[in-house]
Amino acid sequence: MKTKKILSMILSIVFMVTLCTPVCAVESRASDQIAIYSMKVNPHPGYFSVIFSVTGPGYVDKLGCESIYLYKMVDSTWVPVPSQTKLENYSGMSSTNAYEHTNSIHCSSERGEAYKIVVTIFSENSKGRDTRTQTFYEISQ
Repeated sequence: MKTKKILSMILSIVFMVTLCTPVCAVESRASDQIAIYSMKVNPHPGYFSVIFSVTGPGYVDKLGCESIYLYKMVDSTWVPVPSQTKLENYSGMSSTNAYEHTNSIHCSSERGEAYKIVVTIFSENSKGRDTRTQTFYEISQ
């Protein structure tokens, strides 16, 4: 009987010690492609400024804003505004062989209307491509 209690106690201690083992594999940056990034939308009379910045972990093959999609609220539904879609090859959206890319892209809007703006930044190097997306809801001025 005593042996069972001692064995039970030893196994309990071993089990508790294995549960308390610390994990030390922590990544210090967002990814192998993106070190720092930010996105912001500012409304202005007749347009939005989409301000973005992305920094790679060093010089990368290509980085910047992959896409900006504008949606307008029409009868309680978000409807795409294709004429305001901006993709990575649009002027000012991205850079090649760079460490950082920052810019402000303008998208036209109609005063007093509700908009959803979906912004995706990216960075691409020999380890692959990574993206981050944020969605903003704004009323045009």
